[in-house]
Amino acid sequence: MKKWMFVTIIVSLVLALTACGSTHSTTATATASSTLSLEGQLLVGTFKLEDTSLAISSAQATTLLPLWETLESLASSNTAASQEVDAVVSQIESSLSSQQASSITAMKLTQQDLAATAIDTGSASTTTSSASTVKTSAAQSQAGAPAGGNPPSDMGGGMSGVTDIQSTGQTQTGISQAAAMPSTGTADQVSVAMIKALVALLQKRIG
Repeated sequence: MKKWMFVTIIVSLVLALTACGSTHSTTATATASSTLSLEGQLLVGTFKLEDTSLAISSAQATTLLPLWETLESLASSNTAASQEVDAVVSQIESSLSSQQASSITAMKLTQQDLAATAIDTGSASTTTSSASTVKTSAAQSQAGAPAGGNPPSDMGGGMSGVTDIQSTGQTQTGISQAAAMPSTGTADQVSVAMIKALVALLQKRIG
């Protein structure tokens, strides 16, 4: 009788360990293949469009450049409110053609695409180590917890352009309807280094 009880306990432990291992593997796979946030899709998608007939034109680059530069500034400042970030991202999306937006949505971009793009653009080393991401900065500002122990700076001045964009009441369509917009920083958020790489690309496109 004791022998059967011992065998039953051993089998139960083995099954429990197997289940835990399977759950961990499934979670890791889901995380690696999860859809990027809107700003992540726009950034990675823009780079991927370079190899197609839908690449950003010089005229579009003229419009997009100051928007991505603003997003870069918001990400670097660690004091941006999420509403300011969302307003700029919405403006970037609306600056794309319907074909470009549809193409990016159809790519179904994931964190693996983000990592691959980071390598291709030479920003991989700072993508994983940088603590300054767009959504993280916004979340820290709203929570009143500045990154690196630095006190939050005055949000007045220098952000009027973002406020103007926000006041236009842009309705997010296309990509934004397919993308979940997380309100806090996550691993799929683009780094400042990747935004800089796109800014450099747009500057070259303008000539």
